[in-house]
Amino acid sequence: MRSHRWAAAVAVVTLLAALLIISRPTVGQQKPVATAPATAPATQPHPDDLLPQDNDYVVHEWGTFTSFAGSDGVSLEFRSLAGADLPPFVLDRARQQTIHNRGAMISSLLKSDVRSRQRMETPVTYFYTDKERIVDAVVEFPKGLLTEWYPPVRQFGPPIRKGQPEPLEASWLRWGKIRLLPAAKAVDPKTGIDPLIPTIRRDDVLGEHYAHARATESAHVQLTDRGLTAPAREKFLFYRGVGNLDLPVSVKAAGGGRFVLTNSGKTPLRYAFVMQSFGGTVRFARYDSLAAQTTLTLPADESNFSALGNEVVRALVSEGLFAKEAQAMVRTWEDQWFMEPGTRVLYSLPQPETDRLLPLKLTPAPREMLRVMIGRLELLTPEQERRVEKVTMNLSAGDPAARRAAADELRAMGRFAEPALARVAQVGSDPQAQSAAKALLQESLLGKGVLAAPPTKQ
Repeated sequence: MRSHRWAAAVAVVTLLAALLIISRPTVGQQKPVATAPATAPATQPHPDDLLPQDNDYVVHEWGTFTSFAGSDGVSLEFRSLAGADLPPFVLDRARQQTIHNRGAMISSLLKSDVRSRQRMETPVTYFYTDKERIVDAVVEFPKGLLTEWYPPVRQFGPPIRKGQPEPLEASWLRWGKIRLLPAAKAVDPKTGIDPLIPTIRRDDVLGEHYAHARATESAHVQLTDRGLTAPAREKFLFYRGVGNLDLPVSVKAAGGGRFVLTNSGKTPLRYAFVMQSFGGTVRFARYDSLAAQTTLTLPADESNFSALGNEVVRALVSEGLFAKEAQAMVRTWEDQWFMEPGTRVLYSLPQPETDRLLPLKLTPAPREMLRVMIGRLELLTPEQERRVEKVTMNLSAGDPAARRAAADELRAMGRFAEPALARVAQVGSDPQAQSAAKALLQESLLGKGVLAAPPTKQ
């Protein structure tokens, strides 16, 4: 019995040894030890990736291109002679570069030192969405320089070159990814205020115009960047600049309240207003569907600023702006469009022209993007050109009262005083007035003379 058990054990050992020999790999081809497949660690998606990626949002924008021309319709260069007219949190090229440099100061040419034929003023871009979402935003200004903006941008160009003049071309701003927040997600329900939007005091004259643009129902725009101490929020994207772009509209003043508007573009202008404001009164007329050439005539009867404002709001709404947007635009500009002494034409620039001159790139693209840019063309009529000549001559008069009155009248033209003097210096009918105008311009360039005094609000 014991011998049988011993024989069975030997047989089992022999069989196991044989199996080991059969399964042993050849030399140099050692099989790896099999292990259980590793489980990849679970990754949490970024919160932004969970937000809608569709185009179910709407964008509306309004802004102004301002230019100045003599009675012959030729555009004249001008510069801003007023001081800062924006709240202190708005950034310019130098201040934005300071943020990028982590506080290292850098200097840049002031916009008031730049002469150009166009001011691209206060475009504000509103977003409307019922859901929180992320949008990538870039704006370009091929024929100009973008000078101020808010919220801060992640990148801008062209770069500041120390000791070199600012180029008025190939400018751009890249906000990058911005967060759009419906008001319900941004406003404190207890106060009704978004605590991250910079406050503008009611007595802050620098923010008076800027604040009007917030009176809409648009979504709140937030930018978060490592260079900022806290997220930056606003009710819109704001930017503006200067340039030498060519707009398709020119106007010649024939005298006697008659003007000839020429539209060289392919698209008729939806409307245009011709107006003249002096002494607290205004005369204006509206024209619609202006094609190649249209004669504009100022009415003999005077109107009031309220009637003009209401008519401009109706025109803006007819283009597709929401009523609150149109009212915000008029409130922003009414003191300069309507009340500032002078003669001007306001016209609606066709959107294809705006897209060409000022490309705005949003990703994903919205299902609707409306851009309403108003061309503001300040004009010297033949009568006003003669008046500027007389004012120029009165500055050298012997009567002190006449000199003071002339100086006040010239300063009241604000940033358009210089181009008016340049016009007299170039084509003035009186050689003595031409010489006087050239001397005044030279003094102004040196920061001296009549125009160096604090100008009136503009």
